[in-house]
Amino acid sequence: MSSYVRQTLAHGEEIVEVARFNWTYHVPAVFWCLLGNSTLAYGLYLKFEGRLPGDPLWVLGLALVPAVLGLLLLFAHIIHVKTTEIAVTSSRFVYKTGLISRTTKEVSLNKIEEINLRQSILGRIFGHGNLILRGTGVGVIELPEIDNPITFRRSIQGARADMRNGDNENGNESPSAEQPAVAPQESTSALAQRAGRPFRAESLTAPADRRKRGKPARRRKDKRRGKSRDGAPPLPDELR
Repeated sequence: MSSYVRQTLAHGEEIVEVARFNWTYHVPAVFWCLLGNSTLAYGLYLKFEGRLPGDPLWVLGLALVPAVLGLLLLFAHIIHVKTTEIAVTSSRFVYKTGLISRTTKEVSLNKIEEINLRQSILGRIFGHGNLILRGTGVGVIELPEIDNPITFRRSIQGARADMRNGDNENGNESPSAEQPAVAPQESTSALAQRAGRPFRAESLTAPADRRKRGKPARRRKDKRRGKSRDGAPPLPDELR
């Protein structure tokens, strides 16, 4: 399919499913075309049989009008079918119509919120129906009657799930650029070696040892001054 969808595929993007029209979609155009040409065929039959009343040219001219209209209607329907593309890729949904004037409705799969199905009794019998897509920022996209709408909806949902799983795997494997990895903290010995100073393990506990050794000295100093630990004068030996 050398089409608009293939021409707009990004790098690594693939076509997952392409929707097709059911044969019942062509019935109205074919019916009106046959009905319009049947009047012309019947007029030609009466002319060759010699049973055509009045002027044959006027009768055939009048019968030619619905025949031409039916052919134009069928021709316009064929162009519409050939230039309409409904496809789902690995990253987006595309609905394109028009030959000269082109109209496209595209939405990313991660922005599709819900997919509704509308199927009549005849649609269930002959296997056709309408899909209605609702997405963020695109509103409502209503598709014409397509063949096997349930299968096409399943393809859209499967492509959405694959896209989400791929995004989750990529997020777990590679860290985000906005969150740089935190460098491991260096040990105290490494910092000391970088500064060019010798590192001694006992230096970490030296202040605590000094404080412990200083406490008894202060108590002895208080006793020599004749004061108790709380600052009051000592009691005489008789009262002790």
